[in-house]
Amino acid sequence: MAEGSPAARPARRLSPTRSWRHCMKHHGYRHFWNRAQRARYLPPLLWTFPGAGNTWLRMLLDFSTGVYTGSIYGDMSLLPLLPGEGRCDRSVVALKAHPMHIDSNDFVEMPDGLLGLNVTRKLQYLKCSSFRFDSAVAVVRDPYAAIFAEYKRYTNWREVVGNRHSDSAECQAALRKQSIHSGAMLRACFNSQHFYSKARSLARSWKHMWFHYGRFEKISGTRMLHINYESLLDEETRLATLRRIVDFLRLYPNPTDEALRCAVRLADNPHIHRNHSKEQNDLFVSSKHAYDNRTFVCELWKFVGRTASRAGYVPFGGISC
Repeated sequence: MAEGSPAARPARRLSPTRSWRHCMKHHGYRHFWNRAQRARYLPPLLWTFPGAGNTWLRMLLDFSTGVYTGSIYGDMSLLPLLPGEGRCDRSVVALKAHPMHIDSNDFVEMPDGLLGLNVTRKLQYLKCSSFRFDSAVAVVRDPYAAIFAEYKRYTNWREVVGNRHSDSAECQAALRKQSIHSGAMLRACFNSQHFYSKARSLARSWKHMWFHYGRFEKISGTRMLHINYESLLDEETRLATLRRIVDFLRLYPNPTDEALRCAVRLADNPHIHRNHSKEQNDLFVSSKHAYDNRTFVCELWKFVGRTASRAGYVPFGGISC
């Protein structure tokens, strides 16, 4: 429930018979903060690596809080699902940015004691000049899974938005038929050398992300929440993890447990969830196929291993590097 709304009724249990329709009726409304609410609320930076479930997490927060999440980007394909896409001000409940695009070097302490973005370094984010924050949520995913997910999104984006066409008409047609953020990849479209090149670049970015997280935490007066994406994927820990994130936002009144359970249902959208059953089909590339080169797996581990092991991750497939 959003700040400034009427007092919440006592929370009711969401029984198994409660439907998507019930959730949409009671928890499906979302809006931007009004002027008075903006003056009282400071959105955190949703500062997460690509491929770490960013779109799904934003949907979860949208429906949990009733307030749209924003983004420094302007991905038009997301607007039907996330109307806050492209909003970069205090009208949103959190602001998405990737550390590879906005890092700790872009933060400037403002006269009011809060942090702002030094948009003179990156003029494409000039719309964010008024944004202020003092906290960040970092959602971290297994680097191999995040890199592969981002590679599939990038390949789709490259074809559909960038108009940099794939080699074959079959690949072009397959990529254009699916969602940019939830598509699979035909084996016939997979170029292992292109993937290796892109993966190396992403692995370096994954490693540098931790450096910028550390610098942010050393800034006086800041708060930071670290979340493992796997704890959101796990049905046993999903609600407790979502509760941690929502509590970190410091909303009043705080969203109810029913709101969180309904958010999980409402965010279950095929345009943002990949159909992993496709990857069991020999026609599509699976992560096992993408990382079937042991030497390459260990090469990536040289980039990410030190920080990844501290976060509880191991080389892909549990191999020894």
